[in-house]
Amino acid sequence: MLRQIGNMPAGTLGFEAVGKFDDDDFEETVEPVLRREIAAGRAIRMLYLLGPDLLEYEGDALAEQLKFAARHATSYERVAVVSDQDWLRPALRVLSALVPGQLRAFPLAQLMQAKAWVAGEREGTDHGQAL
Repeated sequence: MLRQIGNMPAGTLGFEAVGKFDDDDFEETVEPVLRREIAAGRAIRMLYLLGPDLLEYEGDALAEQLKFAARHATSYERVAVVSDQDWLRPALRVLSALVPGQLRAFPLAQLMQAKAWVAGEREGTDHGQAL
């Protein structure tokens, strides 16, 4: 499942995946929020937290995200993916090729830096790994 993270910097969105994450989670939780942002003319600055509570990430969920991102590519400004899961890197590289905005990966220990980067803050020295 996906749940929205409430303590995000102004102008940013955050979602945490826990348990099993499937395509319905994206369609029911993330997509409506992104559609509202796009309709309001706001650039998407988003953080995905894929922490230790994520047990399963279904391929259909990734496919839905990729399709949505491809349809709305110009709306994305910054996306941070926070996770210690190495298997995500190939999928993130594909996504970074589809979305003209910036996509960065951060380890869990750098959650605060990821939030700052998504918000556009320049403070600190470590702003994740560009993909």
